[in-house]
Amino acid sequence: MPNYENQVKQEFSIFDNKYKANDKHPQRTGKIEFDRTFLKALAEQARTGTMPVVKVASWDRVSRDTGTHYQFMRLEFTPEDTVSEPAPEPAPAPAVKKEDDDFPF
Repeated sequence: MPNYENQVKQEFSIFDNKYKANDKHPQRTGKIEFDRTFLKALAEQARTGTMPVVKVASWDRVSRDTGTHYQFMRLEFTPEDTVSEPAPEPAPAPAVKKEDDDFPF
């Protein structure tokens, strides 16, 4: 079961693209302003040599003020979710028999 106390969350919204002129333009746009806590948690995980994994969640919403449809999104990062398994220890070298040490060649 995930430990929600250790989760670092970043929330943002994306809206229909008002400037979409053709099919090559994105349907929705938005921006994310990352806070220091989120970035610091990602950097600390990357420093350990394990790439951070960020989960994404999305909800369809309607603005109470304007009636505009948008998607509310959340990025969630839990350090325990991304810890990789430790590397296996190398096999020990085979023991060298010393019973042949008496031979001169």
